[in-house]
Amino acid sequence: MVLSGCVAGQADDQATTTSPTTAEAPSNPWDLPIEQRPALFDPCAEIPVEAVEQGVGGPVEPVDEYTRHQPGGLMVCGWSTDEVDLSVLATWKSRDDYLNDDMFKVQDLSYEVMDRPGLRVGESDDYTKKTCIQIFFTARGTIWTKLDLFGAFHEFKGERFADPCESLDEAMVPIMASFPEGDFR
Repeated sequence: MVLSGCVAGQADDQATTTSPTTAEAPSNPWDLPIEQRPALFDPCAEIPVEAVEQGVGGPVEPVDEYTRHQPGGLMVCGWSTDEVDLSVLATWKSRDDYLNDDMFKVQDLSYEVMDRPGLRVGESDDYTKKTCIQIFFTARGTIWTKLDLFGAFHEFKGERFADPCESLDEAMVPIMASFPEGDFR
């Protein structure tokens, strides 16, 4: 918003103008054009591997096939154990885009993990119920965390037939301290 004014002085009839005010930056980075938004969260650089290992209950190996480093577009990092794959992705894909994406099946529109609201989804083609995805909309982009259970027994930390979403909730606890602040819908 730009304001300017003009006032005529009574004594000397000279005009006085006010200078334009500068527009304040929006407090919601999602309101900015994409090129003006903050840098995307980088899960490979910002999540300590120790937090991932604590979350999944043992040593992990990085999954190079999952790694993407496209600043401003897509940042992805993944880790694997004998039982699970855990991947964290950052993008500026909006909540509405996820809600309208046929690749995902919404499970809960406002699922909370550690008192942070987000979107809980599954993959539409996951007929064996082995995956779960939690999505947060933060000040540094959408943070998408996915857990895939391996094997016929869907084990997590030695428990057979584990629920992938309960396993994801447990795995996320130590890594969420690394996630950016802000909860935008």
